[in-house]
Amino acid sequence: MKHPATPFLAVLLIAAGTFIWIQHQSQGKLRAEINSLTDENNQLKAGTENLSNLLAQADSSQGASKEQLSELLKLRGEVSMLRGQTGQLASLRTENQRLQTAMSQPKPGPAAVDEAEQQRQITIQKLNASRQGLLAFIMFAADNQDQYPTNFAQASRYTKGDFMDQVQTNFDLVYQGPASGIANPANTIVLREKQATQQADGRWVKVYGFADGHSEGHVEPDGKFDDWENQRIIQPPPQNQ
Repeated sequence: MKHPATPFLAVLLIAAGTFIWIQHQSQGKLRAEINSLTDENNQLKAGTENLSNLLAQADSSQGASKEQLSELLKLRGEVSMLRGQTGQLASLRTENQRLQTAMSQPKPGPAAVDEAEQQRQITIQKLNASRQGLLAFIMFAADNQDQYPTNFAQASRYTKGDFMDQVQTNFDLVYQGPASGIANPANTIVLREKQATQQADGRWVKVYGFADGHSEGHVEPDGKFDDWENQRIIQPPPQNQ
């Protein structure tokens, strides 16, 4: 049976792939910018050191001419400008490194996101199926002297098509007595999922339908449900030998 969330998951996978491609392109551009800024920074540092040496030589000379003094002032201005540019490049480089680090932080992988969403959709389907199955059993009991059906086929006329066959595929019918024999319907299991499902976080979940018509998923970290179930299942009376 085709899963109803398949189109949504396909769109999610495409969007996730596009995001990864954009992120990869952005990281490539950032690396190129950092390399370029590093080269420029090195060149500016070399130029600054060269000009500083020239200024030191000019300051140490005696009887400088007017032209030499003019050149000295020009060199001082260039050194000041280069130092300012060097500081700006250092700031840009730091910002680029910060952005690159932020983009490289681990994020939930698309596969994990898809798996969690898929599990959620499947659990919702099972909850809905158990509720509809419970409604059919309650209607059967109302039409048959308060007695729950002894099998899924007996209640199938209260559902459409082969829906009850689908319910039987995933659930066991664990109560078959009279509806009036249930003292606490909200805490009495009628339908029990056959197999627990392990979630993305490692825990296990099973879906149950209760005599009052509600359904719920119960979680156990170790996948052991027997104790919890035994407290909520009415055991059938022993048969006469």
